[in-house]
Amino acid sequence: MSHSHRLVAVMATLAAVVALPATASASTTHAKPTKASVQVHVNKADTAVKRLKRYARLGDGVRVERQLKIARSQSADASRIARQLANGATTGHQTVVASQALTLAGTQYDDLVAAVTAIVDQISGQVQALVANSIGPSMAGKQKVIDALTQLLGTLPTEAQPVVASIIAALSANDTTGVVNMNQALDTGLPTGITGIVNQALTMATSLITQAFSTIQGIIPMLPTAAQGPISQILNLVSSTVGTLVPTVLQSVTGLINTILGSLPFVGGTSASAGGMFGLGGLLGGILGGFGGGSSAGGSAPSAGGIAGLGGIMSSVTGLLNNLLGGLFGGQLVPST
Repeated sequence: MSHSHRLVAVMATLAAVVALPATASASTTHAKPTKASVQVHVNKADTAVKRLKRYARLGDGVRVERQLKIARSQSADASRIARQLANGATTGHQTVVASQALTLAGTQYDDLVAAVTAIVDQISGQVQALVANSIGPSMAGKQKVIDALTQLLGTLPTEAQPVVASIIAALSANDTTGVVNMNQALDTGLPTGITGIVNQALTMATSLITQAFSTIQGIIPMLPTAAQGPISQILNLVSSTVGTLVPTVLQSVTGLINTILGSLPFVGGTSASAGGMFGLGGLLGGILGGFGGGSSAGGSAPSAGGIAGLGGIMSSVTGLLNNLLGGLFGGQLVPST
């Protein structure tokens, strides 16, 4: 073979070798984001979170660490793809699909935050530090999703806006779950280094709750009409009555907000006059395509007795709800979801 022929052959071989990884990289990097891919990551994260809690109860630190890593990476991937969908949405249909994907990612992050804050006092050693250090980033990940949903809200079709506004309110209000868990963990007596990490996360969570109430206040005009007055009054009463709310009261406020949202007759769905009431899962399923209502977005409200038993501000809030919603719900306290 002549020198020129050998040179041509070598160049062709190099071109083929270089082209292979480039093609593979392109297909991976530029894969089109879809709601289905978000669901895949959410499913994997959900499985990891369930295993994480089980292994924490068993005291298996090695498996806790492994499942924590999976849960965090899969939740982050779900969020990233969902936010890509939102950033690329240009039509009404695309914005609704993006809101579906973001809701999936947000509720998954909600579960992750609840899990890591609940198990931080169940384990020890290096793994406990890993769990404690995951609280802040997990809360920040959830907040990114809420921010993306809030930015998307005004671009949605009019009929979808009350539903997504309700989702934002529920996800935002549910930030108090982590606060309650962290306070309980601190009360049990954590190691000094872990206490510092959890206290930092608690400070962050408190700031996010303040931001959450502000977010909910700002989107009240987009909530279903029947929810606007009650939620506005609750937020106004809470902010004007006390400066710093204790965790149990924050949790009850969350329960009340979620109960209102979960009990609303859905706009365009079964009407209140027909006696039908949708839980938040029904709201999700109605416009957003029915990807399931069993997520933590809806939450569970405390019983009326439990709320009233807290006394003080919560007694006022309970009375306020009865007065505001009595006409809508036959004089009864808003039913639990």
